[in-house]
Amino acid sequence: MSSVLRKHLRADKSHTIHIVLPPEMGVDVDVIISPSSPNKVQSQQESLEMAKIMDESGFAKNILNSAEEDCWNDL
Repeated sequence: MSSVLRKHLRADKSHTIHIVLPPEMGVDVDVIISPSSPNKVQSQQESLEMAKIMDESGFAKNILNSAEEDCWNDL
C-alpha cells in the first residue's frame, strides 16, 4: 500500500520549500506542486486539477477496471 503525504508549506525568502519524508515512503517519490487556494472558487479548480492528475496516474484504469474489483459491480 502506498502512502500519501500532503503538507501546506510556505516558501522561505529564496522561494525554497523543505520537505522531510517519513521513512516508510522510501527514497523515490513524485512531487506535485500547486499554489494554495485562498478562496472556494480556486479550491474547486484545484479539486478538478487533482482529479485530472489522479486520472492520469492510471489508478481508475488499472485498479477500478480490474477483474478483481469487478465483483463490486454485482452488488
